[in-house]
Amino acid sequence: MLATKLLAYGITHLTDARYFAAWEVDYLAFPLGENTDGEAISMDMLNALREWIEGPAIVAELGEIDNGSAWAATLLAEKVDIALITSTAPASAPEELTAAGIRVISQVKVAGYQSTDDVADAIKEHPAAELILLDFESGGITWQDLYTGTPFTTDDLRELLALRPCLLQIDVSGADPIKIKEDLPLAGFAVRGSSEEKVGYKSFDDLDDLFEGLEVFE
Repeated sequence: MLATKLLAYGITHLTDARYFAAWEVDYLAFPLGENTDGEAISMDMLNALREWIEGPAIVAELGEIDNGSAWAATLLAEKVDIALITSTAPASAPEELTAAGIRVISQVKVAGYQSTDDVADAIKEHPAAELILLDFESGGITWQDLYTGTPFTTDDLRELLALRPCLLQIDVSGADPIKIKEDLPLAGFAVRGSSEEKVGYKSFDDLDDLFEGLEVFE
């Protein structure tokens, strides 16, 4: 089992789904529709993939949507009750989702040109969200960057994490993820899936260190 909550998103094939489920992640998010980054899958494909796994909560990755009510009806019909949307979606979207009984995770993408105030504003954009996915990886910002104080410091990160319950997505290569979790007010970590190298196979070397570093034994 893992020492903290973990969300894996961008899941488009069974190889990723099985890998993350085997590590007992808390959430598996599957990209749907035209408003997500990169490849998306159909609801039929999501339902086919979920038949092969058990354990993680199933999340619909919706991206920058406008109509939360329409998506809520679709998700409830498919027995999916968690949605991942971007912080740039209008505030009405998460409000409509939560009003219908859909739990919301809001993804905040962090870039080096932003100030801490910019990131703080994005975190606060969706007060209806129960979790924030604070994504430094999309902006190419690593834990080593923060440790050396560029473009943010670890103290800046601590202040941001204190605003809302956050899942941190960042390359922690060379660091102890459990120590990071213990030192910061962090709800957990997030990782993103990727394409297969060939059908049924891909290397997880870039993720193994994180998962092995978070592994605890009962």
